[in-house]
Amino acid sequence: MTTPARLVTAGYVESPIAQYQGNPLIEALPSIRAEADAAAALAMFPEEPGSEVGLSKEIRLHCIDRVLQLVQPLPIHLELESALSSLIRSGYVGRNPLAHSTWRHMYALALGQTSESGFRSTASTLSVVGLSGIGKSTALESILRLYPQAIRHQQYRGRELVQVQIPWLKIECPFDGSLTGLCHAFFRAIDRAIGDERYAKRYRSLRGIVPLVHQIEQIASTHFVGVLIIDELQHLRVAKTGGKENMLNFFVNLINSIGIPVVFVGTNSMIDLFSDVMRNARRATGLGLSDFRQPASDDPAWALLVDAAWQYQWIRHAEPLTAELRNVLYDLTQGVTDILIKLLVLAQRHAIHTGEERLTVRLLRTIADTRMQLLKPALDALRSGDTKRMARFEDLLPPDSQIAAMMGVIDRDARAPSQLSTLRDMRRPVAASSARSSPDVCEVTRSPATSITNAGEWIQSEARAIAVHEAPRDALQDAGWLLEDALEFSTAYAAS
Repeated sequence: MTTPARLVTAGYVESPIAQYQGNPLIEALPSIRAEADAAAALAMFPEEPGSEVGLSKEIRLHCIDRVLQLVQPLPIHLELESALSSLIRSGYVGRNPLAHSTWRHMYALALGQTSESGFRSTASTLSVVGLSGIGKSTALESILRLYPQAIRHQQYRGRELVQVQIPWLKIECPFDGSLTGLCHAFFRAIDRAIGDERYAKRYRSLRGIVPLVHQIEQIASTHFVGVLIIDELQHLRVAKTGGKENMLNFFVNLINSIGIPVVFVGTNSMIDLFSDVMRNARRATGLGLSDFRQPASDDPAWALLVDAAWQYQWIRHAEPLTAELRNVLYDLTQGVTDILIKLLVLAQRHAIHTGEERLTVRLLRTIADTRMQLLKPALDALRSGDTKRMARFEDLLPPDSQIAAMMGVIDRDARAPSQLSTLRDMRRPVAASSARSSPDVCEVTRSPATSITNAGEWIQSEARAIAVHEAPRDALQDAGWLLEDALEFSTAYAAS
């Protein structure tokens, strides 16, 4: 049994919009937000460094990762929030659980007779595209957090309504672009949403695309999925022959036959997937295209993001954000949000390790040329301004595993000097106390058979004196170290 992320009990607020009224699926959703309220809800501003800059370097190195949590709302975030709000609600208009037509349609789905149910879908689609790392997934996840993932209905206006509604479901397109893989990802996502390992195990051994798709149709209808978000859709490029068409037809069927809105998310190359079949291209732009474009260097939205990220510095000396620094940050990241944050994290780690304790143009360029050299081919493509080279940006990016390793690799060049200094400091007290001009004394200090008096004079121990005696046995006996009788210490001998 798994615990659902956000299962809430339904509370209903009547909508001022006529077509939304009397629909419990819509009235159980959070109210439609004004832009200012949406921006405040989407924002994620971790606690700023403040007095933490005075902490030890070891502590501050842990603090730096806090900037990874930063979410600065931008105009495109607000546009996407509004589009998703409309998409979910409009899709529910044609699936009111209080309408007889809805249950008639669900019964027809179970029998595979959807064409005879008279169902009319009100679902639409939205495509979200942009460069890898530009912030698409972060924006979507921030918006989805505004909605519970599961809502338990029990009674609506005096009428019994026992239902678990799933307002949204987000899954990733399998890396091989297979429809079978997508179906199993759907079952796992449903289980997480409802907090019950119900479907993934049940259909794990089910063979064949047709029965898998049929089960998805029934489950999605039963739980009134509000919107299905398919991330990393560019993986369809590597699908086997016919796989791309099967996948796109599956999405079209969800929209038309089941009435579930679909959001397609991927890189710019995703657009080409729909150009082959104009029918799919038209459906993929139901509510338009949300394009996370590469910002220009003077884009006010980019400046807003840089201003926010620059506040999170745990180095001793935070430099003011000059025009030169802004230009360098853009040049080294080309406006890609993820690369900007990674650059600031790596640069601060280096500055703290080396004791430089400030972010300078020279340091930022050094980090970009060394620690982030894996990203240079992709950034050079964006920097070129050439359309063909820019189109290869995703292909030139290193695998995620290499990027993760880049962020986790120990910067030995930066850490070694300070670590060696610490290790030398550990030996200084010993070196100072044992510093002598006479090599004979130095030799004695290494022997356990010597000691030092409070006056600082070295004396020879008894053991050392016996060892150098011309008749060691006699010396041992005189010192009382030899036994007079072999049984001297036995219990029986002592008793006698």
